[in-house]
Amino acid sequence: MITAKRPALRRLWVIDRELRAGRHPTVKQLAEKAEVDEKTIHRDLKMMQIDFKAPVAFNWARRGWEYTEPTYHLPAVLITEGELVAMFLAGQALQVARGTPYADDLQRAIKKLSEFLPDEVSVHWQTLDQAQSFHQTVMTLHDVDIFRELAEAVLHRRQVKIRYWTASRDAETERVIDPWHLAAIDGTFYLIAYCHERKATRMFAPGRIREIVPTEESFEIPTGFRIGDFFDGAFKVISDSSLPTQTVRLKFAPSAAKYIREKVWHGTQKQQREADGSVVLELSLRSFVEVRRWILSWGSECEVLEPAELKADIRREAAAMLKQSDRTASHSPVAALGQIREQKKRRQGKKNRAG
Repeated sequence: MITAKRPALRRLWVIDRELRAGRHPTVKQLAEKAEVDEKTIHRDLKMMQIDFKAPVAFNWARRGWEYTEPTYHLPAVLITEGELVAMFLAGQALQVARGTPYADDLQRAIKKLSEFLPDEVSVHWQTLDQAQSFHQTVMTLHDVDIFRELAEAVLHRRQVKIRYWTASRDAETERVIDPWHLAAIDGTFYLIAYCHERKATRMFAPGRIREIVPTEESFEIPTGFRIGDFFDGAFKVISDSSLPTQTVRLKFAPSAAKYIREKVWHGTQKQQREADGSVVLELSLRSFVEVRRWILSWGSECEVLEPAELKADIRREAAAMLKQSDRTASHSPVAALGQIREQKKRRQGKKNRAG
């Protein structure tokens, strides 16, 4: 998985948050929170004191850092709901721009903006270049309005009621959720939230939210929640923490190998070139739902080497597709005409023999 680096402004935002919470964190704890080394945190604290005149000091009694003036706020740039909506629309624009001369510039611009996002929002680019074609989708103002309400709820940790359409059941349900995190993956936003109806953490597609109503209730995100853990083992967005991580090995024919070698398909991938020009791609995944569809899209150019479970699954799916194709062919107008001609020949043959 390729994620944005931790820029100085974002590190300062993390430090400011921890100090204002009165937790008296140590340098080691701040380094873990900001995902950098301790030397970097020491430099950041010094910069806060000198450049921002921040009242930062080490409390020897509490053995941690603090603001000596509790009302102090670091003058950092924080994203607003409107700016997040702008990123949402930019992601849609990136989908439309695929294949155009402007796609790379737009992608770099969104990456730079993503570096300043707070912890409630993340942008993942591990399969951004995966699509080999693009199509334009139409968004209504209603979709944007719903996303704006959702963004506000995520950033301010407000519980909401939603009416949600579930594609697999083709049904709408009303739910109360705590929206924890918005993740933009390949230009599409996904919501990770606690669903009070299911009493579990679930992933929602904002585009399937038909109605959203804010409530007066607030919530706290569990301290053990990490967005990286939620997507761990996913080929794209679908994962299952109850399943073990398995090694997936795929062999691509020489005709497809040149396309496989030029892209990063997954953060765990390993590639091995074979003497015949083919390439073996190795991935570590928990869920096979998305990778199975991807494998099928390559047709006979992709062979599953392992695991046996996935290999058998692809074989069954291919057999079902062939059976469906044969059934469709037998009911086609051409096939029907051929059957009529064959019947006429048999009848004529019987008459000739009878004569």
